[in-house]
Formats: sequence, C-alpha cells, structure tokens
Amino acid sequence: MTVRAFFYGHWRLTRALVMVLCMTLAWTPFAVAWGDAMQAAGSDGQLTGQQILGGFQFPLDSGSGVMTLNPDTSQESTVNISTLFPGSASANSSTANITSLYGNNPDTIAAGLNAQTTLNTETSATGEAYRTLINNAHQSHPDLQHDALWQTGDQVLANFTPWAQSFSDCTTITTQTATTQTVHIPDYQLCLRQPTVPQSCTAIHEVKVEPIVSFVSGNGGLSSCGPGCLDLYVGKVGDNYWAASCSVFTWQVTYNVLHPEAILSATLADVEFDDHARVFYDGNLIYTGSSGWGAPCELKSNFVDHPNKDVTYAFNSTGFKVFKQDTLVGGKGEGYARIRLHYDLSKLITQDEWSWTGPHCQNLANAITDGICQTGSYVSCSNDPANTSECYVDPVSQVMVCGNQLAKPPVADSVGIHNTCMSITASGQCDLNHSGQCWTDSAGTHCLTPPATGTPTTTCTALENKSCAFIKSQCLDILTSGTCWDSVDTYDCGQQIGIPGFQSSTQQQCSGPIRCMGEDCITVNHTQSQDFTKAVGLLNTAQQMAMDLSCDAANANLQEKDPSSCEVFKGKNASCKMVGGLVNLVDCCETPSGSMGLGQYIDLLLATSQLDNAVMAMDSTSVVRGAWETMRTPFSMAGDAWNSFQADFASGVNNLVGSDMLSVTDVAEQGLLDSLKGELMKSVAEWIGSTFGEAAGNALFSAGGQAAFDSLGNMTPAAQTGGVELGGGAAVAGEMLSTLMTAYTIVMIVIMIIQMVYSCEIPEYELAAKKQLKVCKDLGTYCESKSPVSGLCLIRKESYCCYNSPLARILNEQIKPQLGLGFGTAQHPECSGIKVEYLDKVDWSKVNLDEWLGLLAQTNHLPTATNAASMLNLDQLTGSGSRLNPQKYGATTGNRQDTLTRSQGRMTDLDASTVKRQSELEGWGMGP
Repeated sequence: MTVRAFFYGHWRLTRALVMVLCMTLAWTPFAVAWGDAMQAAGSDGQLTGQQILGGFQFPLDSGSGVMTLNPDTSQESTVNISTLFPGSASANSSTANITSLYGNNPDTIAAGLNAQTTLNTETSATGEAYRTLINNAHQSHPDLQHDALWQTGDQVLANFTPWAQSFSDCTTITTQTATTQTVHIPDYQLCLRQPTVPQSCTAIHEVKVEPIVSFVSGNGGLSSCGPGCLDLYVGKVGDNYWAASCSVFTWQVTYNVLHPEAILSATLADVEFDDHARVFYDGNLIYTGSSGWGAPCELKSNFVDHPNKDVTYAFNSTGFKVFKQDTLVGGKGEGYARIRLHYDLSKLITQDEWSWTGPHCQNLANAITDGICQTGSYVSCSNDPANTSECYVDPVSQVMVCGNQLAKPPVADSVGIHNTCMSITASGQCDLNHSGQCWTDSAGTHCLTPPATGTPTTTCTALENKSCAFIKSQCLDILTSGTCWDSVDTYDCGQQIGIPGFQSSTQQQCSGPIRCMGEDCITVNHTQSQDFTKAVGLLNTAQQMAMDLSCDAANANLQEKDPSSCEVFKGKNASCKMVGGLVNLVDCCETPSGSMGLGQYIDLLLATSQLDNAVMAMDSTSVVRGAWETMRTPFSMAGDAWNSFQADFASGVNNLVGSDMLSVTDVAEQGLLDSLKGELMKSVAEWIGSTFGEAAGNALFSAGGQAAFDSLGNMTPAAQTGGVELGGGAAVAGEMLSTLMTAYTIVMIVIMIIQMVYSCEIPEYELAAKKQLKVCKDLGTYCESKSPVSGLCLIRKESYCCYNSPLARILNEQIKPQLGLGFGTAQHPECSGIKVEYLDKVDWSKVNLDEWLGLLAQTNHLPTATNAASMLNLDQLTGSGSRLNPQKYGATTGNRQDTLTRSQGRMTDLDASTVKRQSELEGWGMGP
C-alpha cells in the first residue's frame, strides 16, 4: 500500500494531523526567535563598544606644537598641530592677528573682508573648504514640499495607524519604588570642662612588706643589717654567761622560711665562742671553730671566726630550718653564731599605694603645686617613719625599707615630700572661675561675678545626659602638674534623618511582529541619575554656585574685577568667646535652642535660586535680566541693588510672574517688587515687636527715620503704611546684617539677646544665629588672654568659617581635602572659597551631599511618597504654587499659569510648517 493510499483510507486521521500542523505553524513564535537573535547581536555590539570606549584615551598636547594620539596604547602616534591647522605656527598667523583686533570693531570687519578675498583665490586646504561652502550656498534651493518622496512621507504621517499596529503589542511598564536613606545631621555643641577642686584632703600611703623568715622557737632572733640584709642568730649574744670545768653547752633555734624566692644568698658570717665550737644544720655539722674541738677545755681566750660559709641551700625552700651550736667551755665562756641573708625587697613588697581620702583630692594637690591657689595653701607630710637616710625598719617583717624602693607621693617633687611619707595633708582655696577679674571689648567693660543662683545650662554633663556623642576635647591650660585645668569639649547632639527617594525601573514587553525597538533588547547604562535626591543635591550645587561667586578688584578704582581671582562659596572667619569658669561662665558661643529659622532660610535659598533661573532664562536684551546680572555678577560694582533697578524689574515683571494682566502702572501701584523684599521684613518686624516689645523692635527697625513700634509693641502708623527698614533712626543693628540672611539673622539675634544674660558682642550674636543655620565650620579653640593672677586662660576664643548657605559649607568640607586645601587654624582661619579654575579638578563622584539632602528632608523640602503628587505637579512647580506667583506677595492680579497653559496659549493659531518654511527661505536668502 502506498502512502497516498494509506491517507485516503484513513481520512479522519489525516484531517486531524493537518489541523494540528496548521495550529503549530500559526503559533510558532518566529518573531520571538528572531528577536532573541537580535538581542544577542545587540549585546555583542554593546560589549564591543564598551571595550572600545574603555580603552579610549584623549589626545595629549605637549605644548610644543606636537599632539600625541592614543597615548599609552599600541596605536600611539604623533601629529604636528600645524598639519591639522595650516599656518597656525606662523608669526603672522590668524590667531595672532585676531588677538590684536580684540575690542577694535572697524579693524575686525576690515580683517574679515580681507580674509574672504584671500580665501577666494588662495591654493590651500582652507581655501578649498571655504570655496566648497560658498559654492554650495549659491546653488538653487527648490521647494521640496511637492516632491514625490516628500509627499510619501506626508502620507505616512497623515495615516500612521497601519504602521502603529505593528508595534501595538509592546507594553512599557515603569515601576516607582520609594526608598529611604538614613543620614546623620550633626548639631555640634560646646561645653567648658574644668576639674573640681576641694578645700582640704589627706593622702594615705599603704605599704605592706611580707617577712622573708620568721622566728619559731629556741634561742635566737632576727635583726636588720641594712637595706636588703637580714641577720639570723643561733644562740644568745653576750659574754661569759656560762661557767664549767669542762662541759658542752648547746643553743638550738628554729626558723620558718616564708619567701625563699626573695633570698639571694645566705652565709654563715660569724661564729663567736670560748673555748671550742661546732655549728650544725638539720643535725649535720657545717662548721668547726678555729680552736678545734676537744681537750684542753680551757684555752683562756675568746675566738671570733668569720667563716663566710655559703649556706644558701638551707633557705631555698619553705619550711622549718633548725640550726644548733655546741660550745665546749672550760671555766667561763659563751658561744653564738650569725647567719646573714641578702634578699630582693621588691619580691617582699605586696602593697605600695597612695590613696586620697576623698574624690578630686589630687586636683587640690596639683592646684597648690601649680600655684593657682590663694596664699596660705599648703601640702605637707604629717607622718614619715624614716631616718635621715630615708629608710626605716618595717615593724612586721623586720626588713629595712628605703625610699628609693617605694612609690612616689602624688605631689610634685618640688614640694619635698619623701617616698617614705605615710600621710600627706593638703589644704587651700583655689578659684578656677577668675572671680572679680575684668575685661574690655566692643560691648564695654565687664567683670566676673558668681551668679545669684543656678549654673550654666550647657554643661558637659547635661550634653552627656542628652545622649550627645563626644567628638573631641581641646585642652587650653596645662601647667607643671600636667593637669588640664581648662578644656573645651565638643559634642554632637544631632539626629538621624531619613532621606526619601524614588528609584524607577522600566520593562518593555513586546510580543508583536516587531519585538526589538531601539534599546528594547539590550541594556543601556544611561548617564542620568535615577536617584531623585542626588539629582536635587547636584542641581542645588549648580544653582548656588552661580549665585555665590566673588572676585577681587583688578585696579585701585574698584571699577573692574580680576577674573583669575574668582572663587565660589567663599566664607568669612568669625569667633566667639567663653570667659570665666563653670560657676560664672560667660558663654557667647552658646547656640540658641530649637531649629528656629533653618527651614525658612533654606526656603529663601531655594526661592532665590528659582528667581535667578527665571530671570536668566529671559532674553539677553531684556532690561530685567540686565539689572539682575548687575546684582548677581561680581565683575562690576552693584551698589544699592534694590534702588538701582527696581524700575527695570517693574517694566518686565509680566514675563517674570507668568501673567499678561499687569501693566507697569499696576506693578508700581501694587508694590509687587517691594513685596518680594519688604513683606518678609515687615512680617518679621511685626513678630519681633509683638513677642519682645518696643525696645527690641526699635533697636532693629525704623520707619522713615522714626520709631517703628509704640509702647505696646505695635507697629506705628508710619510703619504700617510706609513699611520698615533695617537700621535707620535709632535702630542700631541693621548695618551689620548680610543681604540674604537678613530676616532670619535678626530673629536669631533677638533670641540670643533674650537667652544670653551675659555680655556678648554684636558679631557673636550674629555668629550664634549663623551657627543655628548650619553655615559655619568649627575650627577649634585657642586662648586669647590669660589671667594675670593664676596664669590660667581667662578668655577663650572659638573660631569658625561661616558661609552663605549650609550647602556652601558642606561643599567646602568635601572639596578642599581633594584639592589639598585646608581651613587654617583656630588662630589663623583660612576661609577662602574654591577657585573657579580648580573646579575642573574636583572628582564630583566623591562629593558627599548627604548632609544637605538630610537638611532638605528635615525642613520638608524633599518630596516623600505621601506628598510627591502635591509637590511635583506642574501647577505647584510652575503655576499657582510657584514662588514667583505674584499673589504670594499680596498682588491682586490673576493667578500664575503653569508652563503648559502658557505654552499652549502662545501656540494658538500658530502654523508651524509655514513658520519653518519661512525661516528656511530667510536663511537661504542671507547668502554667504
């Protein structure tokens, strides 16, 4: 049977197989298979490109006219710059000529015409290139709108639906994930640390010496023979205490060896007898006298032998040691022996300690010896058992102890107390607070007096109880005793802040005929950061860099600035003082409590950046932009910025505030520009007057040269209608406040005046306010003036470098170490900024802006998952919620429109194609 006949015979089976094959072919994912091949090819190409890019080296210019291509690679080569740019090496080169024409407009035009004439005829590569461009410009430029190819493109764009269907199966899924990064925001607090000094104390010297041997029984005894020496006796020392015709008398003694490790040697030093003698140890004869032993008994003579026989072996272990001496006497006689031990006293002293009977007594002794206590103070020994040789015999161990073997007393050598002293008495009146001493500064003459009640609020103990972290301690006074009488400690009382962030991930799923589009099948590493918060920090850096630029004068007339001297984020040195001691401390470095002003000041910084961006985006010919550049650019003298270009702002304010409903007259009548500056100042003035009263308000503000507040703390009619100003009239504080920090520095100064009951100078109040705004870097403490009485530090100075914003301070701390720059010392601060010419040397990937981002989060200037929608919508950023909305400053005009609405309004009835074609025709008509 043939195959054909088989299938004809089984037609049901055949039909089922056909259906299965058709379905299989229809569902086979050829597009997927093709896409996978495209993905593999794309990945290979991406890898090759990354390898090429990673090995790329920029050309190097040696400065000698030769450029090195592909340096430090196998393809390294050199090329002469004159080859790339013919004529550049000539003394009469175009570069030299153009440089000489700078600022000379007629000669510049003439030189350009001459160059055109030369290029039209000369035989050079430059001339050929010039003529090619000119000839191309002279060619005809037909209208291609009716060309067949152009019309085909228009047809595709007009009916794009069939084309779009090929990609309709592609779906892009973007996932936003909220993240949180915890950073620490430091809050450095200073405190003065001084030792406590009591008025009277006693020191006890505890010395314990273990006995080397002890007497147990029999006839004998112990006797010191000097330092490190002990005599042991066998028998009774005397003369003719026996009488006999010829008899033997016996002495026996038992000693207990307690510390054999301390015994260096033992010798039978002396044997005295009349008439014959023998010495035994443990029943064994160890010595026979020089007269021998036996008859005749009476020799009518006394004998003193010095055998110096080594018997150390008898003392090299603990336990009882029995010695015996037999004496043969005829008539009258005596007999005894002496064993001499030498020992190491250090192995017998088990306690040698000085201890004071009360706490802080050592400080009293040190204060007296350092000479900082009142007359009549003393330190003396009240019990010294030693003789003139500074030695004494310990009554328990019977060994001799000398001063050179004991610990020194806890007082200076100059006091003259020996090591053998067993009791020291100290008494005195010691004032570390410099009570009664005076000093003079710009705020007047002040004297230190103990407060009626209480102690300073910022003590080191208080900071420790708040769980503040210890950072450093700087000692200012160390005298002879080595005691630090005065130290300024730094604690960090900051907090952990969570920085909210967003991480986005995008996936594209395609199952249609065309699977791979653009980057769909490969992974591309984009250079933009997906971390919103980091982007915010870098953007703030760029914005504030443009606003925080300073340059030195280039001439004596101060009319021009030297570009080479320009630097960003420049600071100023400042200092505050701490006078007196813990009891009567005048602490002008104390920072006000709370976070008053920080959030508002950061808001002012960001608002100023937004205003700067809006103005600088205007046309370069705008008088508004020109006036703003006068204030922001340090290359000319700005003068009184607000007075000099208020009219210029008014004439262009419509573009700035996003409304076309205001005329110049409206702006002048409504006082919109004054609101940008005056409303904030007025609200702060009202707060100060209502909170602190008439005196505080009039000390800072005036109204038309008169008082701004009445006796009730309310603003006067003149202030209500005409506004207020810093300084002027009887106000004294306005002239010393910086431009941007004005309102908030005022608030902080008033708070400091209320909080500080001591005499501080105006710059110290200003520094305290700036420290609260976290714009200052601590450089340490130094002693400015010492007390003529005690020699201790009287006036301490804490030095800082203060900047115009927290970000400026943070960038200085991050960038200067990279450039090998520092901040100087406490006595010689170096608060310069970052030279503009150095910015290209900064590795920005190593600049950590976490603290700045933490400050933004702490003051609610970063969006979170809960408020992102309300903070980041178009109307909030560019419309009614913008800081540039005139209604925020009291204007009665319509609300500010967002950028989309304004752009749509400008595009209404606009024929883009016609405008584009008209521009092309105008461009071609201009000719070469």
